Amino acid sequence: MKIRKRVFQSRASKAGKGKALLAMLALCFVLTSCGGEADMDSENGRTEDTSSSGAGNGQGAKEDQASEDAGKSEPTGPVEVGDDYRDFTATLADGSSFTLSDHAGTVILLNFWATWCGPCVGEMPAFPMLVEKYGDDLTLLAVNLGENAEGVQGFLEKKGYGFPVALDPELEIGSLYPSDGIPYTVLIGKDGKIASIHLGADKADIMYEFYCGEIDELLEAEAESTEPQ
Repeated sequence: MKIRKRVFQSRASKAGKGKALLAMLALCFVLTSCGGEADMDSENGRTEDTSSSGAGNGQGAKEDQASEDAGKSEPTGPVEVGDDYRDFTATLADGSSFTLSDHAGTVILLNFWATWCGPCVGEMPAFPMLVEKYGDDLTLLAVNLGENAEGVQGFLEKKGYGFPVALDPELEIGSLYPSDGIPYTVLIGKDGKIASIHLGADKADIMYEFYCGEIDELLEAEAESTEPQ
């Protein structure tokens, strides 16, 4: 199975609507460098153990648990091809809940976008076609970054889109999959590994064919791996 990371070089002007989002993500997640048409080519916390005779009231147990929790840090930095996916639970624009790990065993397409990003909006007509083509073999989730629920829902209703859209107003999901810009798309294989990463987008018909090629490759690789020897 081929794995790759591709950038669709931008010919569009940079979007200037990062606003307060830039301060939240600092250098690791810049929303203003929106990709365009292109070539296809905690700090861990430390809990001091100050208990001596507090075991009788559960204080020692609480501090032990706090220390254990502090040692569990969230993954940081950009994802790389071959990494395990980073799980999350999100509220969808329709009010329902979505947990990524619930869809393990399918090919997953995660797309990070915003309504003000022209290339993001431009490639979106490809998504309903992908959902229709692949059915249960594909989980497609578009993660909206930094915008309010009303605005996102209004956009989806105007466009008539029915595919799942996650709301990420505080950029919690975006911080798990940081990028230099949007649209940013991560494809995850049935094995739960990051299979390919793509920054930017071209026109919807071009992106549809491109994503089909990627998804077909992942499905074929899975089929080959499960064939009896």
